[in-house]
Amino acid sequence: MLFNNVYTDAMRKIFVLWLLLLPVVSLAQPYTVKQLGIEKGLSNNYVVSIAQDKQGFLWFATEEGLNKFDGTRFITYLKNEDLTRQGITGNELNCLLDDPQDSILWIGTQRAGLNAYDYVNNTFLCYRHDDENPESLITDDVTKIVAATDGNLWITTYWRGVDYFDKKAGKFIHYNTQTVPGLASDNIWSVVDGGDGKLYMGHVHHGFSVLSLKDKKVKNFMYDPEDPVSLPGNGVTCIYKDLSGNIWLGTDRGLALFNPEAENFIHFHHSEDGVPHTVFDIRQFDGNKLWIAMEFGGIAILDLTQRMFLSPDQVRFQYIKEGDDEYSLSNSTVRCLFQDSFKNVWAGMWGGGINFLSHESSYFNVYSYSPIQHSGSSLNNKTASSVCVARDGKLWIGTDGGGINVFDKGKRVAVYKEETGDLTDNSIQAALCDSEGNLWFGSFMGGVDFYDVKKKSFHQIFPKDKTGEDVRALYEDAEYVWIGTSNGIYKVRLHDKGIADHYTVENNLVRCISKDNLNRLWIGTFGGGLGVFDEHFQCVKLFNVTSLFPSNTINTVYMDSQNRMWIGTGEGLVCFPSSQSWDYKVYRSEEGLSNVHIRAITEDNHGNIWVSTNKGISCYIAVKNSFYNYGRWDGVPIVGFMSGSVTHDYDGNIYFGSLNGLCRFNPEMVLAKREAPSAIMTGLRIFVPISERKSEEKMIELHGCPAVRLSYMQNNFSVTFNIQNYALADQVEYAYMLKGLENSWYTVTDPNNVTFRNIPPGNYCFQVKTRIRNQEWADEIASLDIRIDPPVWLTWWAKLFYILSGVSVLYFILHAYKKKLDMESLYELEKKNHEQEQELNNERLRFYTNITHELRTPLTLILGPLEDMQKSDQLVIEALAFIRGRSLSETYCIIDEAQNLTPHEIKTIITRAGEGTKMVFRKTETQNKKLCVSRDNLAALVHEIGLKYKELNRKPEIDFCLEIEQEDMSLFFDKEVVTIILDNLISNAIKYTEKGTITLGLHQVVRNNIHHTEISVSDTGFGIAPDALPHIFDRYYQEGSEHQASGTGIGLALVKNLVVLHEGEIRVESSLNVGSTFYVSLLTDNTYPHVLHADSTEKTSDEKDEKEENIEPVHSGKRILLIVEDNRDICDYIVESFSDDFEVRTAANGEQGLEQALGCIPDIIVSDIMMPVMNGIVMCRKLKEDLRTSHIPIILLTAKDSLQDKEEGYQVGADSYLTKPFSATLLHSRIHNLLESRKLLAERFNTNSILIDKRAAVTESMNKLDNEFLEKINKLIEDRLSSEKIDIGYLSDAMCMSNSTLYRKMKALTGLSTNEYIRKIKMQYAERLLLEGKYNISEVAFKVGINSTVYFRQCFKDEFGMAPSDYLKKIKPE
Repeated sequence: MLFNNVYTDAMRKIFVLWLLLLPVVSLAQPYTVKQLGIEKGLSNNYVVSIAQDKQGFLWFATEEGLNKFDGTRFITYLKNEDLTRQGITGNELNCLLDDPQDSILWIGTQRAGLNAYDYVNNTFLCYRHDDENPESLITDDVTKIVAATDGNLWITTYWRGVDYFDKKAGKFIHYNTQTVPGLASDNIWSVVDGGDGKLYMGHVHHGFSVLSLKDKKVKNFMYDPEDPVSLPGNGVTCIYKDLSGNIWLGTDRGLALFNPEAENFIHFHHSEDGVPHTVFDIRQFDGNKLWIAMEFGGIAILDLTQRMFLSPDQVRFQYIKEGDDEYSLSNSTVRCLFQDSFKNVWAGMWGGGINFLSHESSYFNVYSYSPIQHSGSSLNNKTASSVCVARDGKLWIGTDGGGINVFDKGKRVAVYKEETGDLTDNSIQAALCDSEGNLWFGSFMGGVDFYDVKKKSFHQIFPKDKTGEDVRALYEDAEYVWIGTSNGIYKVRLHDKGIADHYTVENNLVRCISKDNLNRLWIGTFGGGLGVFDEHFQCVKLFNVTSLFPSNTINTVYMDSQNRMWIGTGEGLVCFPSSQSWDYKVYRSEEGLSNVHIRAITEDNHGNIWVSTNKGISCYIAVKNSFYNYGRWDGVPIVGFMSGSVTHDYDGNIYFGSLNGLCRFNPEMVLAKREAPSAIMTGLRIFVPISERKSEEKMIELHGCPAVRLSYMQNNFSVTFNIQNYALADQVEYAYMLKGLENSWYTVTDPNNVTFRNIPPGNYCFQVKTRIRNQEWADEIASLDIRIDPPVWLTWWAKLFYILSGVSVLYFILHAYKKKLDMESLYELEKKNHEQEQELNNERLRFYTNITHELRTPLTLILGPLEDMQKSDQLVIEALAFIRGRSLSETYCIIDEAQNLTPHEIKTIITRAGEGTKMVFRKTETQNKKLCVSRDNLAALVHEIGLKYKELNRKPEIDFCLEIEQEDMSLFFDKEVVTIILDNLISNAIKYTEKGTITLGLHQVVRNNIHHTEISVSDTGFGIAPDALPHIFDRYYQEGSEHQASGTGIGLALVKNLVVLHEGEIRVESSLNVGSTFYVSLLTDNTYPHVLHADSTEKTSDEKDEKEENIEPVHSGKRILLIVEDNRDICDYIVESFSDDFEVRTAANGEQGLEQALGCIPDIIVSDIMMPVMNGIVMCRKLKEDLRTSHIPIILLTAKDSLQDKEEGYQVGADSYLTKPFSATLLHSRIHNLLESRKLLAERFNTNSILIDKRAAVTESMNKLDNEFLEKINKLIEDRLSSEKIDIGYLSDAMCMSNSTLYRKMKALTGLSTNEYIRKIKMQYAERLLLEGKYNISEVAFKVGINSTVYFRQCFKDEFGMAPSDYLKKIKPE
């Protein structure tokens, strides 16, 4: 034993050594305490015993039930009223013991016996007192369970002594006053097996006994007030044997150590207040620390190394008391203590639940505020608004209202406040330790307080008139201290502390100051952005949101060891990597920051950047280019940090000031690599649909269970897991994978739980791995095999049954199919014979069809011309006779004999006859032409004619241009004559120009002081040879060059005559392969007194935009007929028959016909059906489905005359159907009728009936596509009715058509040009507005997009035959 009854003088001399050791004991790192009570799931807050099983789970015995803690949640075991189900036999418990050998948890109850829980097999066994069995438990009131040295158990009871339990035999051996003579009492609190054959027993009221198990001799010890080395008290609540074999006693009057040699007791004064407390539990933790649980005294910790040198009176205890901070207990009474396998201490509180004392030291510690101001380790104010470290290592903390708190080695050693006369204001916003070791403190509305370290006194830097300055930033360079305030910046000299200068910056609210390696000053403001100034305080660069900087709120500026400038803003962390460039990088949430409002910045010894934010602390690891974030899980205050409140001491510790104290940490320790403990599976919860709540959810405990098996109805479940080291519970992150479903890892969002739904039957492996936050994932993986059984109908034997059934069914099907094949073979023979006969008939039919087509086509060439000649009138006969040089009788004979001619001979006759009958009388003479002039705007007419030809231009290679000198060029002219002149000149220009530009110009010229109005038509065509220029205006003259176009040679002669008639001049300038220009000059001031004058109306600019001639395209004035026929003879025959009345275009198949139709937009199409490449039916369908050609009538020609063929033709949209052979007369009639019906349809638009009625009539006569076309045109016009700029250009763009295509389609459908149709709709709308009576005539004109009232009246009169005012009088007579 270590203690003797007498202490020598030598030992007392070592008292000096104890004095040296005492401060070390006192300054031990305090334990952080976490509280777990009923709010966390504990069944009761009165905890009496704690144990840990071999699986690592903790068990807590309470006054109401047994609790198992898996690291996250409590699982409660209560007395089961259903006797058929296993469970504990009573809810009021006294003690727990994990069996040292078996996987059994022993549970001692109050009045309900001894329970044994096999936690591997999840079974309970109960031992109760049985009066008829003397070897049963002596009584049901168990107070303590202790392991015997031989592996069995000692059971103490409150009423009947101690039982020795032989686990194998299941027998109890009783030790009590009846079996042990001299035993002081049967009321036993505790017992310890000494291992030396002695049993140490603590009585409830009768002291302490030592029993010799061999001879059952006992020695009792009682409290003797006269004996100072006797037992301290007779109530021995606990006995503990330490690692050195010493026996410690906890009594109702304190702690004692039993001296077996002297058989006396050494007393220890463990009570801090001097009042002895009842000791409930004693434990030795960490090898040399004795922990004592006391009633009303909390926990006392004795360092056993002190006993080697000190007397009991000199030994000092460390205490953990009840309090309201993170280092205090939840209750003053501690009933039990336990240290788990991770060296964490658990304390069972009487009324305070469980207190967890972490063995893991916190990496982040806080100097926090405490309302108990006598506490020497707390702040006197919650907010640490500024901080700096003095040269002596002391920590100076500026608070927001509490002045300055000075700490030395964790203890507060001084407080400076306004009330003590030291400071100007108690709200300290900035702190600085300068190069001389003096301290500077900037306060809110209190200027700068300077602390002289040598004089140990404060004095104010600012003069009296500036002591109210709001100081927010302090920065020292080689000569000055720069002071940032809400009123700009002050520059203070270091040597005399005088103000050298005062500067103003953007909005003056300065919040931070720093300098870079180029001696430039970086100044951050609140709301004004970041400014960079040179040594003369001239602004070099300004960064704000206007220049796309992240924020105008600048909280801090810091230059690191690599000369990088770091800016903390309200919208992210900004880094300027080089002082030579203004380029910067912004770090936000996307780069890994947990919060983007940066408050303070500093750098550790390894170059890592640490920042405080509104939600914690972040570290930028440059080598990884990533952020580590630390928050409430790590003990970091999360109420928000203070701007610019940061410093570091000489040990490398970093300090950040926050709204809830000063946070301190060592960056090396925080970033040190730590291995996370592996996870364990704790439970699997199976979800049940709401409709089945009567069966409730099922919870499967998974402690140590490697696999689970579920039914197919249990495929909705969640798995719970955690780590067993509760000290790391908040610092660990989990990732999971369900192999067999997905082979990918996912991080866990719910802290310790993953839910799966509708998992299909199969075998799966659920895996979980862990890591400490901001660390690497651990290699060790926890696994749980999960099998979901398929339903009965998907099991292997069910599938086998399906296969056998399928094979049987297949056999019967094959057998039936074989019989069917036998019967069908007979049927096939008969069917084959029938098909052969049918095929023969089809061959005959195809032969007849081909013969019919081959015969009908030549017959058309034979019978058609004959029929035409027989039906022709006398004039044709005479023409034929004249051409052939025969008499009429001879001609009739030829016609009668022509029926016996070959097709080729008939074709020759018809061709020659056609050539002879082509008489050219279309050009009129001008001798009888009378001029009728009126004064009008010639520019408007020229502009209108130019627009017309620009619209009708069919040559995309030609660009048509207008050059009109003035918009208003009024003179007397004959509109019709000028129009004819320009039509001929422009037509010739188009005819002789393959590509290039045609320009129509109108200019005022003066020759010999006479004003002329000159019209010019120029082209870039082939040009006229110089020898042909003198004869170009001669009648019937044709140049005869290789570029000569077909014609009569009277066009230019007609133009010359018309110009002379108009008293004008015409001339031409031309160069071969360059182009030609015709000039027509009219006298500007000629009033033509000798000719007929007509009434004239001055045209407005509106008329210029809307005027449009209703003429056909310029190529010939004829309507276009498109012949699509693959037979060349038929095609030539039709061409010859219709060339006088139509401009005929031809195509050899449907594909060419489709291209021709889209290119020239013909007036009517005649097409064969049976053609190569594309037949007539397909071509007809495509044309009728195209908006540009849907209006064109189509006549189909074919040798196929069946009703089905005709029906097919009409279904695709054909307008008529002719069978071969046909006559040209019949085809003439069909074409004439179709065109006349189109003409009648167009004439409906020229009547003055209501526009709605006209639209309805037209709708009934047109196909669906054309109706939709007109509806869209009408909507486009009506939507922009009041616009002046609505014309053919606008409509063609909107309808995705060319001007010419739109013109021809509108002309075909309505008989009106595009602009005429627009004007007609405008006039109809104007009529409705006039009839409403809400607007006058000028307003109505404006609403329909006509700015000139004069022009509006003229248009209205053209439409309705009278002026608007006359129309109103007629409709609404007064």
